[in-house]
Amino acid sequence: MTEQLNPRSLILTIDDDDMMRLMLHDVLSREGFEVLSASRGSIGIEMIGAHRPALVFLDVMMPEMDGFDCLQAIRAIPGMELLPVVMLTGADDVDSINRSFQLGATDFIAKPISWPTLPHRLRYLLRASSALTRLAKSEAELRTAQKIAHLGSWDWTVADDNMQWSEEVFNVLEVDAADFQGKRQDLYKKLQSADADKLQQNLDSCLRNKHNFHQQFHVRHSQNSDHIVLMRGEPIIVGNQVTRILGTIQDITERQRIEEQIRFLSYYDPLTGLPNRSFFKELLGQAINYCNRYNTVLSALFISIDRFKRINETLGPSVGDRLLKMFADRLVNDLRDYDYSAIYTDYDLSMNEMTVSRLGGNEFAVLLNHIRDTRDSVKVAKRIFEIMEETFTIGQHEIFLSINIGIAVYPEDGGDEDSFIKNGEFAMGHAKQQEQNTYQFFSKSLNLAAFHKLSMENNLRRAIDRDELVLYYQPKVNMRINRVIGCEALIRWHHPEFGLIPPAQFIAIAEDSGLITDISNWVLDAACSQMHQWQVQGLPELVMAVNVSANQFRQHGFIDQVHNTLVRFEVTPEQLKLELTETILLQGIEEALVTLRELRVLGVHISIDDFGTGYSSLAYLKKLPISELKIDRSFIQDIPFNEDDMAITMAILALAKSLSLEVVAEGVEHEEQVAFLMKQGCEIAQGFLFSKPLPADEFAVFWQQFGD
Repeated sequence: MTEQLNPRSLILTIDDDDMMRLMLHDVLSREGFEVLSASRGSIGIEMIGAHRPALVFLDVMMPEMDGFDCLQAIRAIPGMELLPVVMLTGADDVDSINRSFQLGATDFIAKPISWPTLPHRLRYLLRASSALTRLAKSEAELRTAQKIAHLGSWDWTVADDNMQWSEEVFNVLEVDAADFQGKRQDLYKKLQSADADKLQQNLDSCLRNKHNFHQQFHVRHSQNSDHIVLMRGEPIIVGNQVTRILGTIQDITERQRIEEQIRFLSYYDPLTGLPNRSFFKELLGQAINYCNRYNTVLSALFISIDRFKRINETLGPSVGDRLLKMFADRLVNDLRDYDYSAIYTDYDLSMNEMTVSRLGGNEFAVLLNHIRDTRDSVKVAKRIFEIMEETFTIGQHEIFLSINIGIAVYPEDGGDEDSFIKNGEFAMGHAKQQEQNTYQFFSKSLNLAAFHKLSMENNLRRAIDRDELVLYYQPKVNMRINRVIGCEALIRWHHPEFGLIPPAQFIAIAEDSGLITDISNWVLDAACSQMHQWQVQGLPELVMAVNVSANQFRQHGFIDQVHNTLVRFEVTPEQLKLELTETILLQGIEEALVTLRELRVLGVHISIDDFGTGYSSLAYLKKLPISELKIDRSFIQDIPFNEDDMAITMAILALAKSLSLEVVAEGVEHEEQVAFLMKQGCEIAQGFLFSKPLPADEFAVFWQQFGD
């Protein structure tokens, strides 16, 4: 597309002849140009700096400063190197014309001027100047881009062995332009002999076979820095002959460093320098292929540092990171000479780097190849326990670590990488549930248990929506007056396949999966709803006890939830008793106190369940706004035959009396227990002696008939 010139392009005329300036102004103005005039060279130079004209007419013969001096001054102005300057001179003044071009003139116009053709010639000069400006800008941008990319270009003419380099080639190769002869040999001088020989072979092959080539080589700069250079070449073919080869030379040192860093981060753990989970999986895949090919066996140890989260929270993440690094170093160094071997890969790795990996967080893995039998895995596991017995000293801290190890064996424990790793980590998790410094092999029975647990969890998620959860109610009896005074709501799960499931078999799953809050909220709603139904049926009032989970107790808006539930089902606060364990209260005691006090203001009763099995502080106990303690069944079951249990029960009763608290004894099953409790002043109990937990309708009948 042809560029349209600005019709108001600014033209400056510098001439001491008043008539010439007037004529130029008149002719050019009529052609749509904007014209400025200067009678002397010094004035014209000032006007150029102030107005930046598109073209200058400059007379050669002027007093004070002639056209040649003025032209030199113009070219010295920053940004005016390409400004079109047209010299006005006599037609026979050849010397002036030659000198003008030597000093940087763009063109000349001989006097007398042909006025009809002048505007056309002027427009041509402006178009040429615009194209030249764009070309210069493009070349400058190209030089800048090449400099940023450390990329230079070269052009080799075959016939005369003429080689041209762009400016950046000199920088990349660190060659002084004064030493450049413009020959192919200039390139060889900078290369090591082996690289020079290979480059010559590539150039010759490009000439013969007419194909592109690329070559990577090293160049040492003056400061002994080693640079990696990539050279590319492409043949230019004319008449089936290669006449030239064009190419690029690029310093890829930084790119190589970044690629290596990316590769490291992709395959290695940056903290310990060990292979990460992705690389471990790749190495495991290679090891499995080896086992399949040569009918061998491998094993992997999956290691978890016990209670690492507590260390991180107590001593800070910086200490935690140093501990992980020290753990990894000790693991690698002490296993280096141990009796196992590694599968070699295309990566430049040592044996220990290949076999010891960090899977993430506080989990590591050791890959053992070519084991004879599972005893080899046990030997390594015991060795790891030994080397971790010594304390880790970090600053002023001496840290003792305990670990757990899961062991998986191929091919028994997984036919591919994913299943093998899953089973190994599952064995590690099973070991964590045992005592400290324990190893566990994966077994199919463990896997079945895991799938059963997962199935239970998935079914439990749908149990509320499917109305599979139900409450049973165990009576609380005043033994002195032989009357039911309340009950405890106990959840059951009517599983469509497994039947009635007690809470001991699914509450732990609910807690692990985060479902416990939804289930606890459902229990509160269902218990209050049942209270309302009994009231509608005309049954006398009693107190309903509902267990509260830790997550439910701490959830935002718990007080409002309790209040709204009571209002919705028209249950008075005095009819509801919330049972909490000591553990719930002591985890964030100050926040717990605020919640408990708000519940007491609401009018709800508070009971501490399973009292005596936790770690209550008496100093806090007297501050808690509670109304009841429940003695755990573990202290009741052996009364009156176990003196220790009797002593503990008597102490709890004495404590409750001093704090004016009611006491409920759980798990009462024999008359001897009743006699002991009554003698010690405990009047309220629940247990199988009176009734097992009952469905709502059966409880209503029991409630009405008890004591008759």
